[in-house]
Amino acid sequence: MTSALPWLLLFCLPLGAAAQIVRFGPNTLIGGSPAVKPELIPETRSDVLEFVDGSALHGQLSRMDPAQGLCWVTPEANNAINFRPDHVNFIRFARAQDIRLAPTCHLVFANGDDLYGWISTLDNERLGIRTWFGGQMVIPRPALRSITFLSSNYAVAYEGPYGAGGWMIVNNSPDSWTFHDGAFVGSGAGVLGRDLGLTNSATVEFDLAWGAAFNLQVGVYCGARDRLEFPGGCCVVDLTPQQVNLRQAQNMSAFFGTAGAPLPPEAAKSPMHAAIQCDKKAGTASVFVNNHLIKTWKDCSFSSAGTGVLFMQSGPFAGGTVKLSRLRISQWEGRGEPESFVPATNTDALHFVNQDRAAGKIQAIQDGKVRLALSGTDLEIPLSRVTEMDFAEKPAAAEPPGPWVVRAHFPGGGSLSFRLEKWDDRTISGQSAIFGPLAFQSGAVREIEFNLDRPKAEGVITAAKEFDELDE
Repeated sequence: MTSALPWLLLFCLPLGAAAQIVRFGPNTLIGGSPAVKPELIPETRSDVLEFVDGSALHGQLSRMDPAQGLCWVTPEANNAINFRPDHVNFIRFARAQDIRLAPTCHLVFANGDDLYGWISTLDNERLGIRTWFGGQMVIPRPALRSITFLSSNYAVAYEGPYGAGGWMIVNNSPDSWTFHDGAFVGSGAGVLGRDLGLTNSATVEFDLAWGAAFNLQVGVYCGARDRLEFPGGCCVVDLTPQQVNLRQAQNMSAFFGTAGAPLPPEAAKSPMHAAIQCDKKAGTASVFVNNHLIKTWKDCSFSSAGTGVLFMQSGPFAGGTVKLSRLRISQWEGRGEPESFVPATNTDALHFVNQDRAAGKIQAIQDGKVRLALSGTDLEIPLSRVTEMDFAEKPAAAEPPGPWVVRAHFPGGGSLSFRLEKWDDRTISGQSAIFGPLAFQSGAVREIEFNLDRPKAEGVITAAKEFDELDE
């Protein structure tokens, strides 16, 4: 190998295969194949309506209510199209507000909803929380399942891809990374990257679907967005349907692998939700799949790391297409505790910064302290010592099933389900079994999800009569 090719990486083949060293130059990519010129993926500005069978329409939502249905305006039709919600998967809005928040907690509810915000009070009956989109809200305590207290200076660096602007691709084949209807699709060897200015600890999470065997590498703290250039401190998670592994670059010419961990059968199914947390203070990297901790690697060093994130396919594999959606990249300072699945229990519990856990009865939050009844004694514990609260499972109100029960996903994180009553270009209104009447600005919603009680993978074909008004 000559000095004219300056970038060295120990590139990871699928687990069980031999690793190889590949050197990257300005006109080469994976395996030394010719690469096209790096390009920025353009921003998209249209809304997307997707049906449960995977088909989609671009355009704009004009109005929506139970009496008249969904009114959709698309350039492909001279007149607006009216749809019923029965076969709609989601509507994603391109014009949703970009939000930069610093919430102090993340709440998870029994019905699958979640919120980011700021807690004001908690007692035996209700919890008060402030959100950026709904102001002060009061929540019945039985609806709560957990409260995670976020690390200091928590902020969302990126969420999407609702538009693809800012991402750079380097394709090694015509079928490599593309952006389509709110997701990145990788069908061959290539690199997808973005410089996010990461300086603190970081969490990278995303939904991943696939069609066959694949080998996806996710690089955190990378030094470039258009090539595989890794400064010391970068780590790469090597993900397959069977196993996850971690490799970290200690300098520009050494890339060390560590012992991997198998995915449990219940987690290794498409689609999955993956989360990678790099904790600078603790020197750890953790991988979660579907909110279950797969493994934590210790003695990691991120001191001289870069500031970007990369996704790359090392295929090609026959049919090995992957789909990345609902990306969320956050950063924070201090010690972070990734949220994991909490099984239902009949007692409350507190998790502390020293990894201890205490089970009892959470009575109240007041004046920066939480009061816990434990073995006949009331303890007052500073909230700064608590990382998570788990609440005993109790009967909670649920939304009656129906085609107009929807879930709204918000910029900055969080989601709420409710029975939709009206949507226009200014406001959304509805009724929630947990929160009561709801109303917020339309621009506060990134996505509306329909048919919450129906599996999206069942492949329902949209009835042809729903397209009667579409001009030929």
